[in-house]
Amino acid sequence: MYLALGIIFLIACIAIFAMIIATNVLSIKKGGKIITKKNMLYLAPAFLVIYGIHLTAADFNGRQIDFLCCFSMIGTVLEVFKFKTDNDLLLPICRMYHIYYADFIFAALAGAATLILSAASFFSRRITNFVNVKKLLKANCDIILGDSADAVQYQKNTKCSLLLGVNVTRQRYAELIKLGIPVLRVPLEAKALAGKLKNGGYNVIVFRDGNYSYTKVIETFTELINGGAAKLHLEANQHEMKILKEKFITKADGNSKLYVTGFSKYELMARRFVVDHPVTKYIPRSFYNENCTVKNDKDINIVFIGFGKVNYQLFRMCAMQFQLAQEKDGKLASKPVQYYIYDNKDASLHNEFFSRIQFEFDEEFSVCDFPKPEKICDLHICNTDINSVDAKKKFKSLVSENTFTCFIVSLENDLEDASYAQTVKRLLKDSGSYRIFVRAKNNNGEKLNEDGDGIIYFGEEKQLYTHENIINDDLTELAQRINLLYSKIDGAPKWLCDLQEKIEDGLSGEEQRKQLNENLADAKNIEYMQKLWLALPYIEQASNLYHALNLPFKLNLLGFDMVKKSGEEDTGISEDEFNKYYKNSGRSAEYNDYSFYFNTESSNVLAYIEHNRWNALYILYDFKQMKKADMVVEDRVDKEGKPIKFMAHKNLNLKQHACITTYYGLNELLLYKFTSMYPSAVFKNDDENVLNLAKIYEYDYMDLDRLYSEITAMGYKLVKTN
Repeated sequence: MYLALGIIFLIACIAIFAMIIATNVLSIKKGGKIITKKNMLYLAPAFLVIYGIHLTAADFNGRQIDFLCCFSMIGTVLEVFKFKTDNDLLLPICRMYHIYYADFIFAALAGAATLILSAASFFSRRITNFVNVKKLLKANCDIILGDSADAVQYQKNTKCSLLLGVNVTRQRYAELIKLGIPVLRVPLEAKALAGKLKNGGYNVIVFRDGNYSYTKVIETFTELINGGAAKLHLEANQHEMKILKEKFITKADGNSKLYVTGFSKYELMARRFVVDHPVTKYIPRSFYNENCTVKNDKDINIVFIGFGKVNYQLFRMCAMQFQLAQEKDGKLASKPVQYYIYDNKDASLHNEFFSRIQFEFDEEFSVCDFPKPEKICDLHICNTDINSVDAKKKFKSLVSENTFTCFIVSLENDLEDASYAQTVKRLLKDSGSYRIFVRAKNNNGEKLNEDGDGIIYFGEEKQLYTHENIINDDLTELAQRINLLYSKIDGAPKWLCDLQEKIEDGLSGEEQRKQLNENLADAKNIEYMQKLWLALPYIEQASNLYHALNLPFKLNLLGFDMVKKSGEEDTGISEDEFNKYYKNSGRSAEYNDYSFYFNTESSNVLAYIEHNRWNALYILYDFKQMKKADMVVEDRVDKEGKPIKFMAHKNLNLKQHACITTYYGLNELLLYKFTSMYPSAVFKNDDENVLNLAKIYEYDYMDLDRLYSEITAMGYKLVKTN
């Protein structure tokens, strides 16, 4: 009988252990909790097994099993949970039946385990958080500074991330970890952070709604980052980052490894929009001449319905990116896009960009030594209720066989936006002469895109706050790679020099991509690429970035689109097929005839609109045209030691650039430089000095000539559009 009971006790102990393990495994799978309060359920079975062993031992020893014996045995069993045993009671049966040794040990362990796990379950979330934070820090996670709505949203979208809980109360800390959000509580001080961020390589993200002083954050991480601990990513627009860069970050660059970038939710959305939906993607091919100029009797309109933060950034981005050309009397001319802004709030219709375009532009370029640059766009600001009859009549008048119109709706909420888009659609006949775009936050899970109503929805916020958009932004990386491959860099490492030489010798875009990816597999080379990028003046960073963003616009103008490759065999169209549409007679002659730049081939058209795009960027970044009086001829020596003439036509510190003129105005700049540098020389189209000065033009064509290889080198393919 005693042996049978011993076996039963052993089976019961094993069963308790199995149930404890199973319960915790299920808890981890379902909710990620390492310890669960369900372990308390096993305290009673563990107690009963230990109690049964002691009662059996008492019977074996010949004690009378009555009420008092059973009652006193409770105290004896409770002593076991204090790791005390009644040897006189247990040893006799254990010596006779050795299985009781195992019974008691397993029962005591089961009791201790259930007791410890039950107690720990009250602190399980904190324990889970502690373990998760340790794991994430070892994995070089993203660190979001502070507790805010945007910070929590980013953490939910990005698994390898945690919140840096600066000034988080105990109550809020408990709420956050209850939501399953890993939180590291630490003061915003370099010494305190240094003890936590030991591994290095972290990306620290600061959202605007966290309400932290950016200068304080920069100062703190300037001390910390000397050890390469982290990179800072601040939610700030281009102008804010410019101030931070000039006044704070640049000063710190000399004595630290400070890496600071800026991002803006609405700018990220606007960037994505001009890449995914360039206006040239939708304009009918019948609107274009063969050389990609827009026909003179055709007009392009973009209508913003509502002008809050979203449409403000979209307008800013579109105005810089969407530049078109027409042909007049055998010469190229600007074909400005017509922008119509509809809102009934005065505050929304007064901003620095409207002022820059409608007032400051004319003021600052009223007296120029070279031709005044083309206007950025035609702007029509309408302080009108969008539900008025006049507004709807105007919308209808903007759609005809000779106009193409994009309507961009961004009002108060998704359903209102979608409803108004349907109103606009109802006003217009079904045709290919317009498109309707609607901003959809989709925070409540509305599946607006699934009903096939022909309206294009964009700007889902949940997709914006991700590692891929903020930290690993593929558009910025594209600009960084282009800058790395095609810039002249003094003291470049051997691997880059070798690759650049191969590119000059005609290395294909696909081979460029493969070799560049092989080199960037080394983290040191990625760091080198990023340092080159950060070393650029801020205006040149912006210029390179917007050049990369403009690639889909130019390609769609030619009738192509760029698509990420799905594999090595996914190649798209050939370069020969591309060159049937990109016509450039100057390339084969190596640009040895200056007169080529004034042709009207498709390459000239693309160069013309690229110059206007560049003008728009610099003008909106407060640059002015440089005066002739500020351009001085200098005697210099080239790399080979030969004396040369040099005449600077830009001063970035003073925000002056003589190239801020028309495309044909560049010719006047070149003639002025030629006569100033070589007063006794005769201007000839094939003269070496003329062609050297003509780099002003040639650089744009060099960019265009490598358009195919540049895009394929970045892992994209070209496809023909419908």
